[in-house]
Amino acid sequence: MAVQYRAAKYLDEIEETSIGTDNHFCEENLKEVQESSRMLVNDICKVFGAESLKNFTPAMMNKPSVVKAQMAEWLFSAIHLLDQCSLPLMSNARVQLENLHEEKIADQKNIINLQNELISQKNEELGLVSKTVEAELKTYSSALQQSCSTALSPKNIVAAVQKVAREDDRSREVLVFGVAEEKGECATVKVAKILEQLEEKPKFQQCRRIGQQRENAVRPIKFSVRSTDIVHQILSKAKRLKEIEGYKTVYLSPNRTPEERVARQKLVAELKVKRTGDPNSRYFIRKGEIVQVVLEESFHSTE
Repeated sequence: MAVQYRAAKYLDEIEETSIGTDNHFCEENLKEVQESSRMLVNDICKVFGAESLKNFTPAMMNKPSVVKAQMAEWLFSAIHLLDQCSLPLMSNARVQLENLHEEKIADQKNIINLQNELISQKNEELGLVSKTVEAELKTYSSALQQSCSTALSPKNIVAAVQKVAREDDRSREVLVFGVAEEKGECATVKVAKILEQLEEKPKFQQCRRIGQQRENAVRPIKFSVRSTDIVHQILSKAKRLKEIEGYKTVYLSPNRTPEERVARQKLVAELKVKRTGDPNSRYFIRKGEIVQVVLEESFHSTE
């Protein structure tokens, strides 16, 4: 009893709170157990001259100055802390880990079940979408077949090819207006002389008058060159003819479609109105639009 009485120095508070009794141990008891263990270790190290348990060796305990009663007190306290506190703590920790493991397994099962439900729901939605798309594709395919059967008929194909060919031919053609028409004339010679005035000598073909011959009417001449670039080059120099004697009434233009001719006529009419109403500016047609340039004299007069 003397040993147990002296050991109360370390175990008093533990026994009062029944820590360890019937495996009663929880995290709230850690403070008391840690404090008691720290007091025990400090006393042992102090008596044997060790700074901490790291420097403590069994040889230090073999000293005559340490009485048997003191050793018994320490041993009793250590055994009590180990048996009543540390072992229950490890046992409870193992139970808690097992419970957490079981909870984790249950959570994973729930997650798997939720994922399976989500996958099943997505599959149902995809099935509905697939049916809708299939129905729409059938409707579109049916409509496409009907439209394609009409659009791709031999008659329409031939018409489309002919239209493209005509447009390509027209883009390489030039019309010449204002050249006097004479009986037995050679249109090729007349066009060659006009091009010579423009310092152009391209190879051209299909040179002839177009339109019905009427009294007191001069029909235009049409000729074709190898590319649209040559057409643009010729037309870019055509305005020079206005300054050349004998060719001032000659006018060159691209071979426009009926729609393009109507649009051109409207532009020309609008151009005449602007020139009449604003003599201080210069107006001309460029790329299908009317462009205005203020004359220099008008600019100085306003300063």
